[in-house]
Amino acid sequence: MLSTLALAAVAAGLVVAAGAVLVVGVRAAIGVLLDFLLAAGLLRLAAEPGWSSLLTTALVVAVRHLITAGLAAGAVWQRRA
Repeated sequence: MLSTLALAAVAAGLVVAAGAVLVVGVRAAIGVLLDFLLAAGLLRLAAEPGWSSLLTTALVVAVRHLITAGLAAGAVWQRRA
């Protein structure tokens, strides 16, 4: 059941992110997609607790933080130019 919900979260994230690209731009859409992927990872972790699920979720969190920080730094850099 939770694995199905995780898959639904990924699908919803892709759809919402695609719509967000049209409305607010790519940067915000990437943030939205990463949030949905994090939710899916947490659902999978709840469904099958184990080292593999934990490492996958930790990787998603790390990538989310790196990308968010990179986008924020890029936005600051563009304002200065």
